[in-house]
Amino acid sequence: MSAAAPEGWLASQGRWMIGDALRVVVAASVPLVWVAAGAPAAAAMLLALGGAMALRFARMPVATDVVGQAVLLGGAWFAALGTFEIVPWLDTLTHFASGAVLALLTRELLLQARLLPHADDRRAATARALHTSTAVLLLGFLWELGEWAGHALITVDIRVGYEDTMLDLAADLAGAIVAATAVELAARRRR
Repeated sequence: MSAAAPEGWLASQGRWMIGDALRVVVAASVPLVWVAAGAPAAAAMLLALGGAMALRFARMPVATDVVGQAVLLGGAWFAALGTFEIVPWLDTLTHFASGAVLALLTRELLLQARLLPHADDRRAATARALHTSTAVLLLGFLWELGEWAGHALITVDIRVGYEDTMLDLAADLAGAIVAATAVELAARRRR
């Protein structure tokens, strides 16, 4: 007797993808970071795991999937190990790279949900880039709000401040704009 093939969205995910090996590393990093740096750092790593899983479920191209996971994993480990305090510019670079990764992911998810125009004209491309960048800015704002809440309610070890927050949001937005624009230009060249 043979088992019936699973149908629907879950079946479309397949059993294993190339990037799943790195997802295992991200998942294993959650308890490791908890032991090494405490619960707030583990919460940040858990968010990185959420991003890594979202990249899988969005079925991003392999290179985007692996690089995106590496950026999210690296950023979470940098934060956990206090690297941003030692190399301050790395925080801005990480926010820029994360903004770019989130832009690619957000664009794909919004397109799949049919919340962005699918037309091939310049106006639709501009709308996609604008909506994608705005969504990433909102995600960055929510991240910064979470950092502030963690600082205010959990531990003062979570670094917050007006200049840091503004620079982080600007880097998130800059990364999103660069990635959203690049993907639209690349799509236009392929036509």
